[in-house]
Amino acid sequence: MLRSRHLVALIATVSLGVVAAVATGAVFSGMPDQATNDRSAADAGFPGASGLWADMPGGVAARPYVASLSVVNGGTTTPLIVNGTASAPATQPGDVTAVVSPLNLCAPGQTPRQGSCYATPNRVGIALGYAGNGPVGTDFANPEAPPRQTVDADTVFDMTIRLNTLGRTLRWTWMNGDLEYWRATNLGRDDAEIHVRFRPVVTPNIDWSLVGPTGCTATPIRDCDVPRSQGQTLSANMVLSLDDTLPDALTGAVFATEGAISGFLEPTGTAEAPVLDLQMASAHLTAAGAPQTGELRALIPASSLLNLYGVLPADAARFFTTRRVGDPGTQSAPTFTRWTAAGEGTDGLLLSVSDITFSAPSYAVARRTSAPRTSARRRGASTVVTAAAVRACRARACTATILRLGSSVGAKATRVATARTTATGALSVAVPAKRLGARARYTLVLRRATGAGKGTLVTTAVGGPRG
Repeated sequence: MLRSRHLVALIATVSLGVVAAVATGAVFSGMPDQATNDRSAADAGFPGASGLWADMPGGVAARPYVASLSVVNGGTTTPLIVNGTASAPATQPGDVTAVVSPLNLCAPGQTPRQGSCYATPNRVGIALGYAGNGPVGTDFANPEAPPRQTVDADTVFDMTIRLNTLGRTLRWTWMNGDLEYWRATNLGRDDAEIHVRFRPVVTPNIDWSLVGPTGCTATPIRDCDVPRSQGQTLSANMVLSLDDTLPDALTGAVFATEGAISGFLEPTGTAEAPVLDLQMASAHLTAAGAPQTGELRALIPASSLLNLYGVLPADAARFFTTRRVGDPGTQSAPTFTRWTAAGEGTDGLLLSVSDITFSAPSYAVARRTSAPRTSARRRGASTVVTAAAVRACRARACTATILRLGSSVGAKATRVATARTTATGALSVAVPAKRLGARARYTLVLRRATGAGKGTLVTTAVGGPRG
Protein backbone atom coordinates (compact mmCIF):
# COMPACT_ATOMS: atom_id res chain seq x y z
CA MET A 1 0.00 0.00 0.00
CA LEU A 2 1.44 3.34 -0.99
CA ARG A 3 1.60 5.81 1.87
CA SER A 4 2.23 8.96 -0.12
CA ARG A 5 1.58 12.17 1.78
CA HIS A 6 1.10 13.98 -1.51
CA LEU A 7 -2.34 15.39 -2.20
CA VAL A 8 -4.32 12.93 -4.27
CA ALA A 9 -7.76 14.53 -4.34
CA LEU A 10 -8.77 17.61 -6.25
CA ILE A 11 -9.37 20.07 -3.45
CA ALA A 12 -12.07 22.54 -4.51
CA THR A 13 -11.20 21.36 -8.03
CA VAL A 14 -7.78 23.00 -8.00
CA SER A 15 -5.21 21.07 -10.05
CA LEU A 16 -2.82 19.68 -7.47
CA GLY A 17 0.10 19.40 -9.85
CA VAL A 18 0.22 23.21 -9.99
CA VAL A 19 -1.47 24.15 -6.72
CA ALA A 20 1.46 26.32 -5.63
CA ALA A 21 0.92 28.60 -8.58
CA VAL A 22 -2.81 29.05 -8.34
CA ALA A 23 -3.48 28.96 -4.60
CA THR A 24 -1.81 32.18 -3.43
CA GLY A 25 -3.63 32.92 -0.22
CA ALA A 26 -7.16 33.50 -1.51
CA VAL A 27 -9.73 30.82 -2.18
CA PHE A 28 -9.36 30.14 -5.89
CA SER A 29 -12.11 28.11 -7.56
CA GLY A 30 -10.27 27.28 -10.73
CA MET A 31 -7.37 25.47 -12.30
CA PRO A 32 -4.97 25.73 -15.25
CA ASP A 33 -6.50 24.69 -18.55
CA GLN A 34 -5.68 21.55 -20.53
CA ALA A 35 -3.08 23.26 -22.71
CA THR A 36 -1.14 24.22 -19.57
CA ASN A 37 -1.40 20.72 -18.10
CA ASP A 38 -0.04 19.37 -21.39
CA ARG A 39 3.23 21.28 -21.01
CA SER A 40 6.37 20.28 -19.12
CA ALA A 41 6.73 21.55 -15.57
CA ALA A 42 10.01 23.13 -16.67
CA ASP A 43 8.29 25.55 -19.05
CA ALA A 44 4.86 25.90 -17.45
CA GLY A 45 5.97 28.72 -15.17
CA PHE A 46 5.01 27.07 -11.88
CA PRO A 47 8.03 26.82 -9.55
CA GLY A 48 8.02 23.64 -7.48
CA ALA A 49 5.24 22.05 -9.53
CA SER A 50 4.97 18.31 -10.02
CA GLY A 51 5.42 16.91 -13.49
CA LEU A 52 2.93 17.67 -16.23
CA TRP A 53 1.93 15.52 -19.20
CA ALA A 54 4.89 16.44 -21.39
CA ASP A 55 7.16 15.05 -18.63
CA MET A 56 5.67 11.55 -18.87
CA PRO A 57 7.25 8.92 -21.15
CA GLY A 58 5.20 9.10 -24.35
CA GLY A 59 4.17 12.65 -23.51
CA VAL A 60 0.77 14.14 -24.24
CA ALA A 61 -0.06 11.51 -26.87
CA ALA A 62 0.04 8.82 -24.15
CA ARG A 63 -2.18 10.55 -21.59
CA PRO A 64 -5.82 9.75 -20.78
CA TYR A 65 -8.32 11.98 -22.54
CA VAL A 66 -12.02 12.80 -22.68
CA ALA A 67 -13.43 11.23 -25.84
CA SER A 68 -16.92 12.70 -25.39
CA LEU A 69 -18.65 15.16 -23.09
CA SER A 70 -22.27 16.30 -23.09
CA VAL A 71 -24.31 18.52 -20.78
CA VAL A 72 -27.84 17.24 -20.12
CA ASN A 73 -30.49 19.62 -18.79
CA GLY A 74 -33.90 17.98 -18.61
CA GLY A 75 -34.64 16.59 -22.05
CA THR A 76 -31.96 18.66 -23.78
CA THR A 77 -28.52 17.16 -24.47
CA THR A 78 -25.74 19.47 -25.65
CA PRO A 79 -22.63 17.68 -27.02
CA LEU A 80 -19.43 19.60 -26.25
CA ILE A 81 -16.62 17.14 -27.01
CA VAL A 82 -17.17 14.63 -29.82
CA ASN A 83 -14.46 12.20 -30.96
CA GLY A 84 -12.01 13.85 -28.58
CA THR A 85 -8.28 13.08 -28.68
CA ALA A 86 -5.25 13.67 -26.47
CA SER A 87 -5.02 17.18 -27.87
CA ALA A 88 -6.55 19.96 -25.79
CA PRO A 89 -10.20 20.48 -26.83
CA ALA A 90 -11.11 23.70 -28.64
CA THR A 91 -13.20 25.96 -26.41
CA GLN A 92 -14.59 29.45 -26.17
CA PRO A 93 -14.88 31.37 -22.88
CA GLY A 94 -17.98 30.16 -21.08
CA ASP A 95 -17.91 26.64 -22.56
CA VAL A 96 -18.14 23.67 -20.22
CA THR A 97 -14.91 21.73 -20.63
CA ALA A 98 -12.83 19.02 -18.97
CA VAL A 99 -9.24 19.13 -17.72
CA VAL A 100 -7.19 15.94 -17.33
CA SER A 101 -4.19 16.39 -15.03
CA PRO A 102 -1.40 14.07 -13.78
CA LEU A 103 -0.96 13.74 -10.01
CA ASN A 104 2.35 12.86 -8.34
CA LEU A 105 4.22 12.66 -11.67
CA CYS A 106 7.93 13.42 -11.45
CA ALA A 107 9.08 16.76 -12.82
CA PRO A 108 12.28 17.09 -14.86
CA GLY A 109 15.29 16.35 -12.65
CA GLN A 110 13.29 14.40 -10.04
CA THR A 111 14.09 10.74 -9.42
CA PRO A 112 11.05 8.45 -9.24
CA ARG A 113 10.57 7.33 -5.65
CA GLN A 114 7.59 5.61 -4.07
CA GLY A 115 5.69 8.07 -1.93
CA SER A 116 7.34 11.09 -3.55
CA CYS A 117 6.88 11.05 -7.32
CA TYR A 118 6.42 8.48 -10.06
CA ALA A 119 7.63 7.98 -13.64
CA THR A 120 3.99 7.79 -14.66
CA PRO A 121 1.29 9.36 -12.47
CA ASN A 122 -0.19 7.15 -9.78
CA ARG A 123 -3.34 9.28 -9.88
CA VAL A 124 -5.13 11.14 -12.68
CA GLY A 125 -7.44 14.05 -11.97
CA ILE A 126 -10.39 14.96 -14.19
CA ALA A 127 -12.20 18.22 -13.44
CA LEU A 128 -15.07 19.98 -15.17
CA GLY A 129 -15.50 23.71 -15.36
CA TYR A 130 -16.11 26.78 -17.49
CA ALA A 131 -13.38 27.69 -19.96
CA GLY A 132 -11.93 31.18 -19.68
CA ASN A 133 -9.05 33.18 -21.06
CA GLY A 134 -6.51 30.92 -19.34
CA PRO A 135 -7.63 29.16 -16.13
CA VAL A 136 -10.79 27.05 -16.10
CA GLY A 137 -13.34 28.20 -13.52
CA THR A 138 -14.54 25.22 -11.53
CA ASP A 139 -17.36 26.83 -9.53
CA PHE A 140 -20.40 26.45 -11.76
CA ALA A 141 -22.43 28.64 -9.38
CA ASN A 142 -20.12 31.63 -9.97
CA PRO A 143 -18.85 31.71 -13.57
CA GLU A 144 -16.29 34.42 -14.35
CA ALA A 145 -17.46 34.73 -17.96
CA PRO A 146 -21.05 34.49 -19.28
CA PRO A 147 -21.70 30.73 -19.49
CA ARG A 148 -22.50 29.30 -22.89
CA GLN A 149 -24.17 26.24 -21.30
CA THR A 150 -26.32 26.19 -18.17
CA VAL A 151 -25.07 24.10 -15.25
CA ASP A 152 -26.94 23.76 -11.97
CA ALA A 153 -27.42 21.04 -9.36
CA ASP A 154 -29.79 19.14 -11.70
CA THR A 155 -27.42 19.14 -14.69
CA VAL A 156 -26.03 15.75 -15.74
CA PHE A 157 -22.56 15.44 -17.25
CA ASP A 158 -22.33 12.52 -19.68
CA MET A 159 -18.64 11.76 -20.26
CA THR A 160 -16.46 9.03 -21.81
CA ILE A 161 -12.82 8.82 -20.71
CA ARG A 162 -10.20 6.79 -22.57
CA LEU A 163 -7.23 5.84 -20.41
CA ASN A 164 -4.89 5.41 -23.36
CA THR A 165 -1.52 3.89 -22.32
CA LEU A 166 -2.37 4.02 -18.58
CA GLY A 167 -5.41 1.75 -18.73
CA ARG A 168 -3.71 -1.39 -17.46
CA THR A 169 -3.30 -0.14 -13.90
CA LEU A 170 -6.69 1.44 -13.24
CA ARG A 171 -7.96 0.51 -9.78
CA TRP A 172 -10.58 2.53 -7.89
CA THR A 173 -11.95 6.01 -8.55
CA TRP A 174 -13.01 8.76 -6.16
CA MET A 175 -15.61 11.23 -7.44
CA ASN A 176 -16.76 14.58 -6.11
CA GLY A 177 -20.26 14.38 -7.57
CA ASP A 178 -23.61 12.63 -7.59
CA LEU A 179 -23.03 9.32 -9.40
CA GLU A 180 -25.82 8.17 -11.72
CA TYR A 181 -24.18 5.75 -14.17
CA TRP A 182 -20.78 4.01 -14.39
CA ARG A 183 -19.47 1.61 -17.01
CA ALA A 184 -15.79 0.61 -17.24
CA THR A 185 -14.80 -1.57 -20.20
CA ASN A 186 -11.59 -3.27 -21.40
CA LEU A 187 -10.31 -3.27 -17.83
CA GLY A 188 -6.65 -4.18 -17.42
CA ARG A 189 -5.83 -3.07 -20.97
CA ASP A 190 -4.38 0.08 -22.46
CA ASP A 191 -7.68 0.75 -24.24
CA ALA A 192 -9.70 0.76 -20.99
CA GLU A 193 -12.61 3.20 -21.16
CA ILE A 194 -15.01 4.72 -18.63
CA HIS A 195 -18.50 5.97 -19.44
CA VAL A 196 -19.93 7.98 -16.55
CA ARG A 197 -22.96 10.17 -15.86
CA PHE A 198 -22.96 12.37 -12.75
CA ARG A 199 -24.16 15.69 -11.37
CA PRO A 200 -22.15 18.51 -9.76
CA VAL A 201 -22.45 18.85 -5.99
CA VAL A 202 -22.02 21.54 -3.37
CA THR A 203 -18.43 21.33 -2.12
CA PRO A 204 -16.74 23.19 0.77
CA ASN A 205 -14.17 25.74 -0.36
CA ILE A 206 -11.13 25.87 1.90
CA ASP A 207 -8.53 28.64 2.08
CA TRP A 208 -5.54 26.47 2.90
CA SER A 209 -3.40 29.50 3.76
CA LEU A 210 -5.64 30.04 6.79
CA VAL A 211 -5.77 26.38 7.81
CA GLY A 212 -2.17 25.23 7.51
CA PRO A 213 -1.09 21.56 7.28
CA THR A 214 -3.78 19.01 8.09
CA GLY A 215 -4.35 15.32 7.52
CA CYS A 216 -7.33 16.02 5.27
CA THR A 217 -5.57 15.01 2.08
CA ALA A 218 -3.09 12.45 3.39
CA THR A 219 -3.28 8.93 2.01
CA PRO A 220 -4.74 7.18 3.88
CA ILE A 221 -6.88 9.84 5.56
CA ARG A 222 -6.53 9.62 9.33
CA ASP A 223 -7.57 13.08 10.58
CA CYS A 224 -8.81 16.43 9.30
CA ASP A 225 -8.78 19.43 11.58
CA VAL A 226 -10.53 22.18 9.60
CA PRO A 227 -12.94 24.05 11.89
CA ARG A 228 -14.85 25.90 9.17
CA SER A 229 -14.90 26.35 5.40
CA GLN A 230 -14.58 29.75 3.77
CA GLY A 231 -17.36 29.20 1.26
CA GLN A 232 -18.76 26.62 -1.10
CA THR A 233 -18.73 25.79 -4.78
CA LEU A 234 -20.88 23.80 -7.18
CA SER A 235 -18.27 21.50 -8.66
CA ALA A 236 -17.63 18.11 -10.27
CA ASN A 237 -14.36 16.20 -10.50
CA MET A 238 -12.83 12.78 -9.99
CA VAL A 239 -9.51 11.09 -9.25
CA LEU A 240 -8.56 7.79 -10.92
CA SER A 241 -6.17 5.66 -8.86
CA LEU A 242 -3.46 3.95 -10.93
CA ASP A 243 -1.78 2.47 -7.85
CA ASP A 244 -0.77 -0.99 -9.10
CA THR A 245 0.32 -2.09 -5.62
CA LEU A 246 -3.38 -2.54 -4.83
CA PRO A 247 -5.11 -5.84 -5.69
CA ASP A 248 -6.61 -5.79 -9.16
CA ALA A 249 -9.90 -7.02 -7.69
CA LEU A 250 -10.64 -3.34 -6.97
CA THR A 251 -10.44 -2.41 -10.65
CA GLY A 252 -13.53 -0.52 -11.71
CA ALA A 253 -14.75 0.30 -8.19
CA VAL A 254 -15.91 3.89 -7.68
CA PHE A 255 -17.17 5.90 -4.75
CA ALA A 256 -18.70 9.34 -4.90
CA THR A 257 -18.93 11.91 -2.13
CA GLU A 258 -20.82 15.14 -1.56
CA GLY A 259 -19.79 17.76 0.97
CA ALA A 260 -16.26 16.33 1.23
CA ILE A 261 -12.91 17.82 0.22
CA SER A 262 -11.11 14.50 -0.31
CA GLY A 263 -11.70 10.78 -0.49
CA PHE A 264 -9.63 7.60 -0.40
CA LEU A 265 -10.23 3.85 -0.57
CA GLU A 266 -8.03 1.49 1.44
CA PRO A 267 -8.34 -2.32 1.41
CA THR A 268 -7.77 -3.70 4.90
CA GLY A 269 -8.51 -6.88 6.84
CA THR A 270 -7.23 -10.27 5.73
CA ALA A 271 -7.65 -12.49 2.68
CA GLU A 272 -10.26 -14.49 4.61
CA ALA A 273 -12.01 -11.40 5.98
CA PRO A 274 -11.36 -8.46 3.63
CA VAL A 275 -12.61 -4.98 4.51
CA LEU A 276 -12.98 -1.96 2.24
CA ASP A 277 -12.28 1.22 4.17
CA LEU A 278 -14.02 4.18 2.49
CA GLN A 279 -12.50 7.40 3.80
CA MET A 280 -13.58 11.00 3.40
CA ALA A 281 -12.75 14.34 4.99
CA SER A 282 -14.23 17.81 5.31
CA ALA A 283 -14.54 20.86 7.55
CA HIS A 284 -16.57 20.60 10.74
CA LEU A 285 -18.74 23.60 9.86
CA THR A 286 -19.93 25.37 6.74
CA ALA A 287 -19.00 28.99 6.08
CA ALA A 288 -22.38 29.93 7.60
CA GLY A 289 -21.50 28.10 10.82
CA ALA A 290 -23.88 25.15 10.38
CA PRO A 291 -22.65 21.56 10.76
CA GLN A 292 -21.12 20.36 7.50
CA THR A 293 -22.84 17.20 6.30
CA GLY A 294 -22.16 14.95 3.36
CA GLU A 295 -23.09 11.84 1.44
CA LEU A 296 -21.29 8.74 0.24
CA ARG A 297 -22.24 6.43 -2.65
CA ALA A 298 -19.86 3.53 -3.27
CA LEU A 299 -20.19 1.09 -6.17
CA ILE A 300 -18.56 -2.33 -5.75
CA PRO A 301 -18.62 -4.08 -9.16
CA ALA A 302 -19.55 -7.74 -9.55
CA SER A 303 -15.92 -8.69 -10.26
CA SER A 304 -14.83 -7.12 -6.96
CA LEU A 305 -17.68 -8.78 -5.07
CA LEU A 306 -16.67 -12.19 -6.41
CA ASN A 307 -12.90 -11.88 -6.19
CA LEU A 308 -12.75 -10.25 -2.76
CA TYR A 309 -15.77 -11.70 -0.97
CA GLY A 310 -17.02 -14.56 -3.13
CA VAL A 311 -20.53 -13.10 -3.25
CA LEU A 312 -22.78 -12.68 -6.28
CA PRO A 313 -24.43 -9.28 -6.89
CA ALA A 314 -27.91 -10.73 -6.31
CA ASP A 315 -26.88 -11.75 -2.76
CA ALA A 316 -24.72 -8.77 -1.91
CA ALA A 317 -27.36 -6.51 -0.33
CA ARG A 318 -27.86 -9.05 2.50
CA PHE A 319 -24.20 -9.99 2.77
CA PHE A 320 -22.50 -6.83 4.03
CA THR A 321 -22.37 -4.74 7.15
CA THR A 322 -21.07 -1.17 7.27
CA ARG A 323 -19.88 0.68 10.36
CA ARG A 324 -18.26 4.02 10.99
CA VAL A 325 -14.70 3.90 12.27
CA GLY A 326 -12.20 6.63 13.06
CA ASP A 327 -13.56 9.90 14.38
CA PRO A 328 -17.00 9.93 16.08
CA GLY A 329 -20.04 11.38 14.40
CA THR A 330 -23.47 10.61 13.03
CA GLN A 331 -25.04 9.54 9.75
CA SER A 332 -28.16 7.88 8.40
CA ALA A 333 -28.43 4.10 8.28
CA PRO A 334 -26.44 2.69 5.35
CA THR A 335 -28.50 1.24 2.50
CA PHE A 336 -27.56 -1.28 -0.20
CA THR A 337 -28.95 -1.23 -3.73
CA ARG A 338 -28.37 -3.67 -6.57
CA TRP A 339 -26.99 -2.05 -9.73
CA THR A 340 -27.26 -3.71 -13.13
CA ALA A 341 -25.41 -3.27 -16.40
CA ALA A 342 -28.69 -2.61 -18.20
CA GLY A 343 -29.85 0.07 -15.78
CA GLU A 344 -26.79 1.77 -14.29
CA GLY A 345 -23.95 0.47 -16.45
CA THR A 346 -22.42 -2.01 -13.99
CA ASP A 347 -23.49 -5.21 -12.28
CA GLY A 348 -22.71 -4.69 -8.63
CA LEU A 349 -23.75 -3.26 -5.28
CA LEU A 350 -24.23 0.41 -4.40
CA LEU A 351 -23.69 1.44 -0.77
CA SER A 352 -25.29 4.76 0.21
CA VAL A 353 -24.80 6.75 3.42
CA SER A 354 -26.23 10.26 3.91
CA ASP A 355 -26.32 12.96 6.62
CA ILE A 356 -22.66 12.29 7.44
CA THR A 357 -20.97 14.64 9.92
CA PHE A 358 -17.23 15.34 9.74
CA SER A 359 -14.19 15.68 10.10
CA ALA A 360 -12.66 12.40 8.83
CA PRO A 361 -15.13 9.50 8.94
CA SER A 362 -14.30 6.10 7.48
CA TYR A 363 -16.82 3.41 6.63
CA ALA A 364 -15.66 -0.17 6.90
CA VAL A 365 -17.51 -2.51 4.53
CA ALA A 366 -17.21 -6.12 5.68
CA ARG A 367 -19.04 -9.43 5.45
CA ARG A 368 -21.70 -10.26 8.04
CA THR A 369 -20.75 -13.91 8.36
CA SER A 370 -17.29 -15.45 8.59
CA ALA A 371 -15.90 -17.41 5.65
CA PRO A 372 -15.35 -21.15 6.15
CA ARG A 373 -11.85 -22.47 5.70
CA THR A 374 -11.61 -23.94 2.23
CA SER A 375 -8.92 -25.65 0.18
CA ALA A 376 -8.55 -27.39 -3.14
CA ARG A 377 -5.99 -30.11 -3.93
CA ARG A 378 -5.23 -32.01 -7.09
CA ARG A 379 -5.88 -35.76 -6.82
CA GLY A 380 -5.34 -37.57 -10.08
CA ALA A 381 -7.74 -36.28 -12.70
CA SER A 382 -9.75 -34.31 -10.13
CA THR A 383 -9.42 -31.26 -7.94
CA VAL A 384 -11.01 -31.94 -4.56
CA VAL A 385 -12.56 -28.89 -2.92
CA THR A 386 -13.15 -29.11 0.82
CA ALA A 387 -14.61 -26.70 3.37
CA ALA A 388 -14.72 -26.80 7.15
CA ALA A 389 -18.01 -27.47 8.90
CA VAL A 390 -20.49 -24.56 8.91
CA ARG A 391 -22.87 -24.60 11.88
CA ALA A 392 -25.83 -23.31 9.86
CA CYS A 393 -25.47 -26.28 7.50
CA ARG A 394 -25.66 -28.97 10.21
CA ALA A 395 -29.36 -29.13 11.07
CA ARG A 396 -30.34 -28.50 7.46
CA ALA A 397 -28.06 -29.36 4.61
CA CYS A 398 -26.69 -26.62 2.40
CA THR A 399 -26.19 -26.66 -1.33
CA ALA A 400 -22.70 -25.73 -2.45
CA THR A 401 -21.94 -24.03 -5.75
CA ILE A 402 -18.34 -23.72 -6.92
CA LEU A 403 -17.57 -20.94 -9.40
CA ARG A 404 -14.25 -20.65 -11.20
CA LEU A 405 -13.11 -17.04 -11.20
CA GLY A 406 -11.87 -15.47 -14.40
CA SER A 407 -8.13 -15.00 -14.88
CA SER A 408 -8.50 -11.47 -16.27
CA VAL A 409 -9.88 -8.35 -14.63
CA GLY A 410 -13.65 -8.12 -14.98
CA ALA A 411 -14.02 -11.66 -16.41
CA LYS A 412 -17.20 -13.54 -15.52
CA ALA A 413 -17.24 -16.49 -13.13
CA THR A 414 -18.16 -19.96 -14.42
CA ARG A 415 -20.03 -22.59 -12.41
CA VAL A 416 -17.99 -25.81 -12.31
CA ALA A 417 -19.75 -27.95 -9.66
CA THR A 418 -22.68 -28.26 -7.26
CA ALA A 419 -22.95 -30.49 -4.20
CA ARG A 420 -24.45 -30.80 -0.70
CA THR A 421 -22.77 -30.47 2.64
CA THR A 422 -22.40 -33.51 4.91
CA ALA A 423 -24.30 -34.10 8.14
CA THR A 424 -21.60 -32.18 10.01
CA GLY A 425 -21.98 -29.14 7.74
CA ALA A 426 -18.66 -29.80 5.98
CA LEU A 427 -18.03 -30.19 2.25
CA SER A 428 -15.92 -32.38 0.02
CA VAL A 429 -16.49 -32.46 -3.73
CA ALA A 430 -14.35 -33.65 -6.63
CA VAL A 431 -14.24 -31.42 -9.71
CA PRO A 432 -12.66 -32.55 -12.99
CA ALA A 433 -9.23 -30.94 -13.14
CA LYS A 434 -9.93 -29.65 -16.63
CA ARG A 435 -12.74 -27.54 -15.15
CA LEU A 436 -10.80 -26.31 -12.10
CA GLY A 437 -7.08 -26.32 -12.80
CA ALA A 438 -4.16 -26.16 -10.41
CA ARG A 439 -3.79 -22.40 -10.79
CA ALA A 440 -7.46 -21.46 -10.86
CA ARG A 441 -9.17 -19.38 -8.18
CA TYR A 442 -12.71 -20.19 -7.14
CA THR A 443 -15.65 -19.04 -5.07
CA LEU A 444 -17.64 -21.38 -2.84
CA VAL A 445 -21.27 -20.34 -2.23
CA LEU A 446 -23.37 -22.09 0.44
CA ARG A 447 -27.18 -21.79 0.50
CA ARG A 448 -29.93 -23.43 2.53
CA ALA A 449 -31.09 -26.58 0.71
CA THR A 450 -34.51 -27.10 2.34
CA GLY A 451 -37.26 -25.42 4.34
CA ALA A 452 -38.85 -22.00 4.13
CA GLY A 453 -35.45 -20.39 3.65
CA LYS A 454 -34.47 -22.63 0.76
CA GLY A 455 -32.01 -20.86 -1.51
CA THR A 456 -31.07 -18.26 1.13
CA LEU A 457 -27.38 -17.41 1.21
CA VAL A 458 -25.54 -18.80 4.25
CA THR A 459 -21.93 -17.84 3.55
CA THR A 460 -19.19 -17.78 0.93
CA ALA A 461 -15.44 -18.32 0.65
CA VAL A 462 -12.72 -17.59 -1.90
CA GLY A 463 -9.88 -20.05 -2.50
CA GLY A 464 -7.39 -21.47 -4.95
CA PRO A 465 -6.24 -25.04 -5.72
CA ARG A 466 -2.79 -26.24 -4.64
CA GLY A 467 -0.73 -29.20 -5.72
